[in-house]
This record gives sequence, structure tokens and C-alpha cells, in this order.
Amino acid sequence: MTKPLENLEELERRAIACKRWRWMPGMRYQVGGTVGRLTDSQCRGKLPLVAETRPDLTDPATLGCLLALVREAHGAPAAYFMGSVNNQWVVHHFTEPEAYWKSLTKWQPTEAEALVAALEVAP
Repeated sequence: MTKPLENLEELERRAIACKRWRWMPGMRYQVGGTVGRLTDSQCRGKLPLVAETRPDLTDPATLGCLLALVREAHGAPAAYFMGSVNNQWVVHHFTEPEAYWKSLTKWQPTEAEALVAALEVAP
């Protein structure tokens, strides 16, 4: 189990500031007091979202989409999470042709923070 995020709003803003960020169908978003889930048609072309719209990084589907963005951004389709006994998280991937596991991030307190950190360092 992952610990609660202390500054979730800041982390959500960091995520959407990443150059490899994009909204994906299935992501849950929030703006003001409104929460919704993006559809395919909303993600084709221009989104009708305002600047204050943030992804909900507590939502499992949104975290899954974020993992897909990390995999795409790093060209690492097998990137995965690893947790430690002290409940820290890191994103790893298998490199070819070197054939070893490489860490994309330093250890982070939550899955969401590990994913955002991995997207921030994406080429």
C-alpha cells in the first residue's frame, strides 16, 4: 500500500508540465469541484479543458495511463514499479542489448511520485 501524497496538487501540476505529458482516454480529471473521466472523443484533437484542470493522481486508471506515458516516453514497454520494505517506489526497465534492469528514477515515497519523476526525466 502506498502512503498518501502530501502535496498532491503540486505533483499534478508537475505531471502536466512534462514535455511528454498528454491527456489520455480513461484519465480522471478535476477542475474546481468538478471531477470527470476523459473519453476517446475528448482526447482527439483539442480538449475542452481549462488551464486549472489537473489529473487525479489518486485514481488507478489515471496512474495506469501515466505509466503508459512513461513507457512510451522512455521507449521502455516493459517499465514496471518496484517497491521496497520501507514503502518507497522506483520505476525500472529492461535495457537491450545490455540486458540489465535500469532505474528510471530515484526511490520515491509513492507510485505517483515515481511516475511523475520518470516522466520528468524522459528524453
